[in-house]
Amino acid sequence: MSTRRDGMGAPLRRLEDLRLVRGEGCYSADIAVPGMLHGIFVRAEVAHGRIEGIDVSGALAVPGVVAVLTGADAEADGLGTIRTVVPLTSRDGSPQREAPRPVLPTDKVHHVGQPLALVIAETLAAARDGAEAVLVEIEELPAVTDAVAALQDGAALLHETAPGNLAFDWAAGDPEAAAAVVAAAPRRVSVRIAQNRMVGAAVEGRVALAEYDAARDRVVLTTAGQGVHMIHEGLTRDALRWPPERLRVVTPDVGGGFGPKFFVYPEQAAVAWAAWRLKRPLRWVASRGESFLSETHARAQVTEATLGFDDAGRFLGLNVDVVADMGAFLSTFGPGVPTDGMAKSASILYRLPSAAVRVRGAYTSTMAVDAYRGAGKPPMVVALERLIDRAAAELGLSPVELRRRNLVPPEEMPYTTALGKVYDGGDYPAALDRALALADEPGFAARQAASATNGLLRGFGIAGNIHPTGGFTTETSSLSVDGARVVAWTGTQSSGQGHQTVYAQIVAERLGVPVERIEVRQGDTDHLKRGGGTGGSSSTAISGATLTRGADAVIRVGRERAAERLEAAVDDIEYADGTFTVAGTDRRIGLFDLGAERPVAASADFADSVAAFPYGVVVAEVEIDPATGHVRLDRLSSVDDAGRIVNPLLLDGQSQGALAQGAGQALLEQVIYDPESGQLLTGSFMDYGMPRADDLPPIAVAHIETVASTNIIGVRGVGELGANGAPAAIANAVQDALKEHTTDEIPMPYTPDRIWRAIRQSCR
Repeated sequence: MSTRRDGMGAPLRRLEDLRLVRGEGCYSADIAVPGMLHGIFVRAEVAHGRIEGIDVSGALAVPGVVAVLTGADAEADGLGTIRTVVPLTSRDGSPQREAPRPVLPTDKVHHVGQPLALVIAETLAAARDGAEAVLVEIEELPAVTDAVAALQDGAALLHETAPGNLAFDWAAGDPEAAAAVVAAAPRRVSVRIAQNRMVGAAVEGRVALAEYDAARDRVVLTTAGQGVHMIHEGLTRDALRWPPERLRVVTPDVGGGFGPKFFVYPEQAAVAWAAWRLKRPLRWVASRGESFLSETHARAQVTEATLGFDDAGRFLGLNVDVVADMGAFLSTFGPGVPTDGMAKSASILYRLPSAAVRVRGAYTSTMAVDAYRGAGKPPMVVALERLIDRAAAELGLSPVELRRRNLVPPEEMPYTTALGKVYDGGDYPAALDRALALADEPGFAARQAASATNGLLRGFGIAGNIHPTGGFTTETSSLSVDGARVVAWTGTQSSGQGHQTVYAQIVAERLGVPVERIEVRQGDTDHLKRGGGTGGSSSTAISGATLTRGADAVIRVGRERAAERLEAAVDDIEYADGTFTVAGTDRRIGLFDLGAERPVAASADFADSVAAFPYGVVVAEVEIDPATGHVRLDRLSSVDDAGRIVNPLLLDGQSQGALAQGAGQALLEQVIYDPESGQLLTGSFMDYGMPRADDLPPIAVAHIETVASTNIIGVRGVGELGANGAPAAIANAVQDALKEHTTDEIPMPYTPDRIWRAIRQSCR
């Protein structure tokens, strides 16, 4: 642990907060430039149909309207399509069937809210009036909103390139062999769980501001994102088909990401293309309704799973079969979420000698589904943890005891799962013990009795939790020291996580200088040529490790400069606390003094591994009113191991936020489409429930610190752990509370209506 008051391990308050709470943040929608035009997208009002015509003449006659661009214009200018970056191979060896996703379509629409035309005007009001005047004629075709139904014979075909609406049929492990192990097991339990579709619902929606840079004959795109380099590559290579130098991508402050801001969208491509075409700046700001309609959704899959075990409760095998709703198109990371994303967490914290996961991806006439906090792990964790509770009931064991019998012990680390994933270390039994103590498990019986006295039901739920760190390793961090400060550039992107603070602490630790003299910058393809962006709980592992190596490189460069300046051999130069000293003498020069003469600069490429497995245990306690079906989340806590702790204060905040988001999935949130028309029925916060302060109890978190061996600073990620484990723990608590009424699986979210009906059905 660091001894610095502001280095690694210090509970430093966020350096960026004062600026943000004063209203001094700069978000994409805050930026206005002289002569800026405004864009409004005309969107599909039907879920599936053939475009028979788009008449823009009425819009062009609206005062202030400058242009209206359609798919015909995009086709004429040679624009391409938006593609996924995950090339899956199906079980039979064939590649996934990717459906072309145009910037603006010319022939068909595939979901409500798909952009059809871009109206550009001098004012936002004129753009809105122009959009109202665009006439779109569509021959409506049958909609398919259910993924299981989409794969059945006779379902309406959405894409000619995907017969049977099948995008891929993928597997990890051998499903047939795993099924045989499960079938031969002395005991078996099964579940079928439909994961509720969700939206990201970040505070800030999507924004795109494109400016034509005449001096360099290019477009500068400012957009709310989670990584400028991924957006730049997807736009130039696929959507716009431009040479890379024609586009610069910039991201300022971001008000929440959670996954959906990582991806390439048609709107970004269309705005950048329009600015290039018109040679004028153009801004589009998504309304909240547009975000619900056209920002990637999450989860949306049906999981059938069977666990085989013996009479002593030892797990023998797990077989998982998934139908994943991919929406109308394969989004940026979409195919990887229900496939490898699930497989990485298939064993959670337990020994499982045999396991297999089969996933069929289905196209539906809905918004595309992609990574969202957890990215494939929550459905897997819910399925296995529900199976464990069911197995415990069959054996007459407590859920805690059955888990204890199957936890991977620390002496078996590193542990290779049945699907080939290598757990890098940790103490799972210790995490379980601490989680039970934190949740006051011994006091549950008394609390349950008190609830019963008041006519209420109380349930206790526990869930093991794991999140393999993901992310892209195409990262180069650069540092430059002048006479006053260290400027550190990284390729990840903060959207509220506190990167400015955490990265400054890491650099301060390595260079021995105060955090106040470190300026962290990110989000500009001009200043950093490579970067993987932020996702998969990877930012600290990637940028933190690379900034550390960059700081070491700065010291090496500085040592050579100091040797020259002090007229000494390089090997005689020592460095500590921002000062170079000739060993055994009082001759010295400070790092900033060297930088004042000429900047001391260096960079480093990512040279570590992101293959770490942060883990934890989540405990939930609920109280249910059987008269109304209302579920009150009374207690929620977790113990996590995120490796070496950089900032315990921020770590607590990340854990609490993830748990709150997981609670939203379990209790409130669900995107619903009308099954006949494909219309979105939950298109605003009037219809879509989000967790508020009075929906959540005080959230207790604690941490184990096991230094990871996969990167130079020993960190793991933590941001998604709670989102993975909280839904499963709450599910187990709800089902535990209702065990005298029903053993049926109640689908999430656990709304009062669903719970009330489940109780009433048990009374018949």
